[in-house]
Amino acid sequence: MGIEIYLGLRYAEPVQRFLPSIVATTPWQGRYDATRYGAMALQAAVVEEVYGPQLDAPFSEDCLFLNIHTPQAPALTPRPVIVFIHGGSFTAGSGNFYDGTALALGADSVVVCINYRLGIFAAFDIEWLGTKRDGGGQLWLGDQINALQWVRDNIADYGGDPSLVTIIGESAGAVSVAALCAAPEAESLVHRAMACSTGYLTTDASTDVVGVISKTRRCSRTKAIDYLKSAPADELIALQKRGKQVVPRPVANTPLLPGRMEDLIHARGSKAVPLIAGYATHEGASLELMLRAKIRLPSPILRLISHLIARAVAAHGAKGKANIKPYLRRLKKAAGIRGFGAAFNDLVWTDGFRRGAHEYAEATAYSGAKAYIYVMDIPMRFAGQSIPSSHGIDLALTFNVGDDPEATVPPFADHPNANALARRWVRMLGHFARHGESGDALGDWPVYGAQTRFSMRVSGDGCVVQDDVDRLYREQVWDRVP
Repeated sequence: MGIEIYLGLRYAEPVQRFLPSIVATTPWQGRYDATRYGAMALQAAVVEEVYGPQLDAPFSEDCLFLNIHTPQAPALTPRPVIVFIHGGSFTAGSGNFYDGTALALGADSVVVCINYRLGIFAAFDIEWLGTKRDGGGQLWLGDQINALQWVRDNIADYGGDPSLVTIIGESAGAVSVAALCAAPEAESLVHRAMACSTGYLTTDASTDVVGVISKTRRCSRTKAIDYLKSAPADELIALQKRGKQVVPRPVANTPLLPGRMEDLIHARGSKAVPLIAGYATHEGASLELMLRAKIRLPSPILRLISHLIARAVAAHGAKGKANIKPYLRRLKKAAGIRGFGAAFNDLVWTDGFRRGAHEYAEATAYSGAKAYIYVMDIPMRFAGQSIPSSHGIDLALTFNVGDDPEATVPPFADHPNANALARRWVRMLGHFARHGESGDALGDWPVYGAQTRFSMRVSGDGCVVQDDVDRLYREQVWDRVP
C-alpha cells in the first residue's frame, strides 16, 4: 500500500495583513478540493537550486495552508504525527516544496508540512504599535502555533495521534522548533522536536519596520503605517528584496516568548520536549553558493556582501549584537583563522548553528528531558558544485529523496551510501516520534547532558559517537559571553 495525500488544507481563517491569524473553524461548503496545493507565502522569486522546480501554486498573503501525507496501510493504533516547518531565513520557502511520501512510509507516521507568513508580512504586527516592541512582531510564530492547534483538533481524521506530535524544522524552521519548545502557548501542542541547524534567538529588539519605511519614503511614522496597510503586496516585496530590513528578526523576550529561550525551555521541567538538535560541519559552504544564486553580481561585491551577512549572523553565536566584536576575536583565535573570506564566513555560520544546538540541547537536558546532538558529515552537491557537508544536507535524509519519485527537494547528499543512510535516518525519526528517544537505527546514541556531552557524527561511511566535540568553542569562545 502507498500514501494518501491531502493538499492545501486551510488551518487558519483568511488572514488580515499585519494581524495575528485565527485557527480555521468555519466549515467549507460542499466538497473540498484537496488535490491542489494551497497558496504559498509571498516572497521574492524562488531559487530552484535551493527548493527545486517551481510548483503550480499561487503566492498570496492568504497562505496559511498545510499538506498531509498519511500511509494507506491499516494501523492498530493512530500513528505519530510529524509536522515539518520549512526554512528560508523567514523570507522564503513553503511547505509545498516538501513531499512527505518517503518520510511517512519510512517512519510509519502522518506527515504534515505547513506554510506560514514570511518577510514583512510576518514581521510587523499593528497590535504592537505604541508598545516597547513598536510594530515588531512574531506573526510567523503565531501562525505555527495555530497550525499545531489545527493538528491537535483534526489530525485524528487522517489517522494521526494528536498526543504524539513531533515537530521537525530546518534553518529558520529549526529556529521555529526551538521557539515552539519554549513558547508557553505551544506547551501542550508539541511532544517531540528536532532542530536541524538552529540559530540562537537573542533578546535584542526586533526590526523597527515602521522606522525603516518612514526613512525610506521620507514620511512620518503615521504615514508609513498607512502605507504599510494599503500598499500593493509586490511593492513591499520589492522593498524587502532591496535589503531595506523589512524582514522579521526572530527574537526572544516577547509576548509569545517571554524570556530567554534556554530559560523558558529549562523552566518547563518535566514538561520539556525531548529534543534532537544538530548542524553540519561546514554550514557556510552552501550558504555562499546560495547567495551567488540569489544575487548575481561580480565576485568582489559578492565577497563583501557575504562578509557583511556573516558579521550580522554572528549575533547568534555571540548571543546578542553587543557581543559580536569580542566574540569574533575569540572565535578567530580559537579556530586559528586570520583575515576574512570564505573560511571566516563558514566559521561564523557553523558556530552559530553549533551553539544553537548546544544551548537548546543543554537546556532540555537540564530540565530532565532527553536531548541528543548530531553532527552531519556528508559531502554535498549543491548548485552544480561538490562541497563539504553543509546547510540543507539534513533535508535530503529527512525526506529520503532517493526513495521518493515525487521528491521536489534536490538530492544534495553526494555519497554512494546516502540512500541507505537516509532510510536509517528516517527509521530513527519514526522511533523518536513514538518513544521520545533515538533508538538504534543509527547505532547506540547516548543522550546529551552537562556530564555526558556525547554527539552522533552522521556519515555515509558510518555513524560514530563522539565525546564533547564542542569543547574548544564552549571553553574558549562561548562561556565568556554574557
